[in-house]
Amino acid sequence: MPLTTYRIDRDGADRMLVLLHGWSAEQHHLAAYVPLVDPGERYTAVAPRALHDLPEGDGASWYDRTPDGPDAASFRHAVDTVAQFVDDELEAAGIPHDRCVLGGFSQGGFVSLALALRPGAPSYAGVWAMCCALPEIDGLDIDPTNGDDRPALIQVGEHDRIITPDRGLAAAAAMRDGGWNVTDVEYDMAHSQTIEMMIDARAWLAAI
Repeated sequence: MPLTTYRIDRDGADRMLVLLHGWSAEQHHLAAYVPLVDPGERYTAVAPRALHDLPEGDGASWYDRTPDGPDAASFRHAVDTVAQFVDDELEAAGIPHDRCVLGGFSQGGFVSLALALRPGAPSYAGVWAMCCALPEIDGLDIDPTNGDDRPALIQVGEHDRIITPDRGLAAAAAMRDGGWNVTDVEYDMAHSQTIEMMIDARAWLAAI
């Protein structure tokens, strides 16, 4: 089944920004920031809705959760589904993978990092991860050493109790050691987003 997608098409854009929302949000969540982070309209932005609708509201989840963390099979399925989604979007737009930036918040950030760090993954232009960490999932291989000096923006909340900042900073360190050109920034916030984050992301995206 195709993913429900909010799309912001820009005439003449030769880059794509893929935005994956967090748990209990939906496809419009991160897309609302696109005019702020890409005022020059260099990117076509696509923001898919996660796979599993939540019964308690209008949000969705990328994968099932257990008391011990993500359900491994469900997480791997989400990664495979989003990988195919990105491939299809890029092919339809005539944009190569090396002009595609993957971005995500919380659950979406975990999936974005999994996509970018899978062994043999396409050479995406960069990855933007908010309030997340390296995925540690049974049966999912990741390789932080595939950086090739590509840019990564890791943004963490100093007061985040859901994904504690040390986990995000550990991801940044592992990717830096693996050859990624990492920018990691801590913000005076919990598990959320701030305008300051988006202003930093705007400068980061403009350099790609």
